[in-house]
Amino acid sequence: MTVPEQFCSACGARLRAPRVRGEGAWNQHWRQGLSKAQQFIAYGDREADVRCPCGTVVELQNGPLSRNEIEHRERVYGNMVWLFHAVEAHAKNRLRLLLTPGKVHVNFNWQSPRQTIDACRRDVYLDLGASDQARGLHLVLKASRRYWQTSRLLGSGRLYTAQAFHSWMAHGVPLVPWNPENDISDDGYAQSTISTTASV
Repeated sequence: MTVPEQFCSACGARLRAPRVRGEGAWNQHWRQGLSKAQQFIAYGDREADVRCPCGTVVELQNGPLSRNEIEHRERVYGNMVWLFHAVEAHAKNRLRLLLTPGKVHVNFNWQSPRQTIDACRRDVYLDLGASDQARGLHLVLKASRRYWQTSRLLGSGRLYTAQAFHSWMAHGVPLVPWNPENDISDDGYAQSTISTTASV
C-alpha cells in the first residue's frame, strides 16, 4: 500500500518519519512530525513512547501487552493515555460503531477484543483506521465506558479524527470530537477497508 504524503494541520510539517528503533509502520506513522524531545522519554527504568506538550504520556500499543505490564506503566507514567491499534478489528467488522448523525457519543461492539484492555485504568483510545462510515476518514475512538459481555467488549465513547488526535499529541491543540453528520449506513454501523498500516 502506498501511503499518501500528508502534512500536520497545526504546523505544516511533512508527516513522514524515518524508521525509529525498529518499530513497525503503525508506530512510525503516529510519531511523524513529533520533535525528538517528545519521544522515548525516560521514566526511571521505563521509556515512554510520547509526551504531549501538556505533559500527558501517550503509549502507542500495537502488539499484545500483559496486565502486569499495563498496570506497571500506568503506575510509572502517572498522567497518561493508551492508543491501541484496532485497525484490523475495525476493518474486519469485529469492532463496530453505532453512529447517530449530530451526536458525538457513539456506542461500540468489539468481538474478540484485546483480553487485557480491561486492566487499563487510564483513558483508552482505539485507532480504527479509515472508516467507510466517514467517507474514509481516519478515526480514533475514545472508549470511555467499557464492559464485558461474554467474548465481547461493549461500551460508548467519542470519536476524533486521527488528524485532531495527532495535533493534540504533537502541538497541544485541544481535542474536539468528530460529529457524524451525513452518510450513515442503513444499519448505522461503520466499516473500514484500510490496511493495518494506516497513516496518520
